Amino acid sequence: MQKQLVSHLKHKIVLFLAPYLAFFLVLLLIVMALFYQDNNNDCQSTDTTVTVTTSVDKEAVAKSIHDNLKKISGLTEAGIAGYLGNTENESGLNASIVQSNATFNESTAMNASISGYALGLNQWDNSRRVELLNYAKSQNKQWSDAGLQLDFALNHDGTNSDLLKQGLKMTNVNGATEFLRAKWERGGAGTTSKRQAYARAWYAKLSSGSSNTAVDTATNGTETTQNTDNTTNNSSGCSTNVAQGMGTSGAPVKEIPSAYKSKIKDTNFTATSSSNTYPFGQCTWYTYNRMQELGTPVENGLGNGADWGANAKAKGYKTDSQPHVGWAVSFSQGADGADPTYGHVAVVEAISDDKTHFLVSECNVVASGTGTVSFRELTAGQGVIFIQGKQ
Repeated sequence: MQKQLVSHLKHKIVLFLAPYLAFFLVLLLIVMALFYQDNNNDCQSTDTTVTVTTSVDKEAVAKSIHDNLKKISGLTEAGIAGYLGNTENESGLNASIVQSNATFNESTAMNASISGYALGLNQWDNSRRVELLNYAKSQNKQWSDAGLQLDFALNHDGTNSDLLKQGLKMTNVNGATEFLRAKWERGGAGTTSKRQAYARAWYAKLSSGSSNTAVDTATNGTETTQNTDNTTNNSSGCSTNVAQGMGTSGAPVKEIPSAYKSKIKDTNFTATSSSNTYPFGQCTWYTYNRMQELGTPVENGLGNGADWGANAKAKGYKTDSQPHVGWAVSFSQGADGADPTYGHVAVVEAISDDKTHFLVSECNVVASGTGTVSFRELTAGQGVIFIQGKQ
């Protein structure tokens, strides 16, 4: 009887404890699963020095950019490779990078006067950095979006977009790379061979064709702009903006064009002046030297190229909106391919027989920073002021 009672009590205790035992068993299994998962994560490196952007990641970005650019008619494999070579040198093909790996600060980034705080694939700085940020806001996108940056570069970077497309149409990898470095990036002196090596490697890897479209960028605007440029360049009396593609006029050349040779008497374009305080090789440095040689000097301290017109006028120089032989010409930011930050300045050497064009001599257009003199045929338009030197 007593044994039966004990057995009955044990049975009741087991029935009573069974739900609790099941609960604790489930809880134990959950804890063990979490413990295993934590241990599994611990096997992964959390070292912040590990480079997340691997060569595979770079290749995916480069391939995606390549495939999007291939959608645009007229662009070449050589030009695209030149762009990729410059982009790899600038940012490592990392769209979210800030120069020197700095942390992004919007108030700093939105101050166009701050240099050395470049952003993105092509390390836009100063006013171009601000324009990129403003464009991103207008599109309700992050500035670090690679597709947005490519769209901005192609369609919304002012005359710089024209320069980019010009380089993208070139047929020599090394030539396209150097053109984009010198004319579009406008920096990286001394890194030409490195950029060209990157470009040649991308050309070899990607020029056979591919179909990845991971970076989604707008190309319609590019096509429209490109067609407008082609129409302009082929029309009579076209705008000779060097940014529009090296047409029959507007192309910088190192020899005086044959139509103007008989019009220029003083051909000493390499004359220099010991009184010149402008930076060597810059457009301002050359213009000062050339005006001295022509006997119609201008003074030091007129500022950047874009500032010469207003500053000279304030100092009593005669200015005009039409070209005159022997006068300096100041280009505002972006006018006729001038630098979008500093503008440009040159010297009027001759006027065409039909009075519709004029030839300038200038510096810092071909082989930037070397003091190389080149010539361009232009038409008078918006954003230019002609300055008569002192008699």
